[in-house]
Amino acid sequence: ACGFAQAASGPFYCPGDEKVYIDLGFYEELKRRFGAPGDFAQAYVLAHEIGHHVQNVLGIERQMRQAQQRRPGDANDLSVRMELQADCLAGVWAGAYGAQGGLEQGDFEEGMRAAASVGDDRIQKMTQGQVNPDGFTHGSSEQRMRWFDTGFRSQDPKRCDTFGAGAP
Repeated sequence: ACGFAQAASGPFYCPGDEKVYIDLGFYEELKRRFGAPGDFAQAYVLAHEIGHHVQNVLGIERQMRQAQQRRPGDANDLSVRMELQADCLAGVWAGAYGAQGGLEQGDFEEGMRAAASVGDDRIQKMTQGQVNPDGFTHGSSEQRMRWFDTGFRSQDPKRCDTFGAGAP
C-alpha cells in the first residue's frame, strides 16, 4: 500500500495497510554501524514504528498531513515532531513494560543508546561530515533521547504532545 522500499530506507510504518516493515538486516546495522547493540535497542526501533500505528489510529497522522498541506513551510518541522512523538510513545510502552517487571538490567540504557545513535545530527555527521538541522527527518540525538525518556518516565501518552511543545 505504500509502494516499494529498499532495505536502505530502514524500518517504516505504512498507514495504508497498517503494517510495520523491518528489514532484519537493519538490526545488524544498528549494532555495527550505529553502535547500538542489544535486544532492547531492537525493541525500541519496533516500538517507534508501532508508535506510528498509534498515531494513525488516533488520527494524528492524518491531521499532521493536513497541516503540512496548509503550511508547506512547516512541513519538515511537523514531520520531525511526528517522529519525536513516535519516540515518546515508544517510551510510554517501554516504561509500562518496565513497571510490569519486563525490563532487564541495562534495557533502558540500550533504548537510549539506540535513540541517540539514529539521531539525524549523528547520521548526518557520519554520512556527510557535517550537520544540517534543516535536513532533519527524525530529530537530533538529544531530542530523540529526551522524548523517549519523557514517555518512559511518565508512561502517559498525553505527555507526548510534541506538536504543542515549543521547541521539539
